Amino acid sequence: MAVDGQLVARTVGELRATMPRASDLLVGLQRVVEATRTVVGVDGTGLTLAHEDGRPRWVAVSDAAMELLEQVQHDFGEGPCLAAYVEDRVVAVQDLRSELVWDRLAAVVGQLQVRGVLSVPVRLADQPVGTLDVYASQPRAWTPTEVEALGALAVVTAELVSTGVELANREVEVAQLRRALVSRVWIEQAKGVLAATQGTDPDDAFQQLRKRARSSSRKVADLAQEVVQAAQRERVAAVAIDDARVRAAEARARAAEQALQAAQTGLAQRTAALDRAQDDADTRERAADERNHLADERERAADERNHLADERERAADEPE
Repeated sequence: MAVDGQLVARTVGELRATMPRASDLLVGLQRVVEATRTVVGVDGTGLTLAHEDGRPRWVAVSDAAMELLEQVQHDFGEGPCLAAYVEDRVVAVQDLRSELVWDRLAAVVGQLQVRGVLSVPVRLADQPVGTLDVYASQPRAWTPTEVEALGALAVVTAELVSTGVELANREVEVAQLRRALVSRVWIEQAKGVLAATQGTDPDDAFQQLRKRARSSSRKVADLAQEVVQAAQRERVAAVAIDDARVRAAEARARAAEQALQAAQTGLAQRTAALDRAQDDADTRERAADERNHLADERERAADERNHLADERERAADEPE
């Protein structure tokens, strides 16, 4: 699918014009992810940002497959998105299944049809702070135009991050930016998790976080991180359970199909045997009919001879 340059420019302009307030950072990041999916024409999109340990984790994804792709890379400590971040370069993978260096990763996400992967760094102050990533469900040779489009959206993402954490001074060190970003992202994500699981609104969810943090003498961001990571583990476990159920169902279907094929084969063999037995019976019946016909012919000939003998005997008995 060719990328429309005018669509890229228009989307970038719209995103810049509607950058949210700092309190709406997660909403803005999710908007970038969804716009990227549409503009580049891919099956899924995700955004990672570096956390306090210096490693990127996902903060916004378009679907469960991308979430699993981002999460598994973090768990394994390898993958195209991590390579793009660590090496500060574009990483384009035409088919993840053929990349033997990431065979563990391919084995996990292959069940969700993640094949082509493209990752570009999100940079601030000339340093990577995360990656903007896309995937295709089929092998894909990424074009320079697609790379450029994703790079342009990564620039917008960096601007949104900078705006979102309200850093007026662009000279602030990246490490300080990361700390501010991490706290806000964890809190925003935790608010969303609590709002979704408890059926409350984001403001009430934030008040719950503050109350729990105060009662345990902890930072709100630390508690928020635990809430989000617990939710992530539950989602990954749910995906694994669903995959196991799908595999079990597929195995049962294959077993049923094999049993049906065996039954059909047995039925065909029995039908053939019955046909052969019927043919043999028909042959024997025809042979018996032939024998009966010959016997009838012999009986008629004998009757004819007897009749002729009787005629000669009567003729001999008559006086001359």
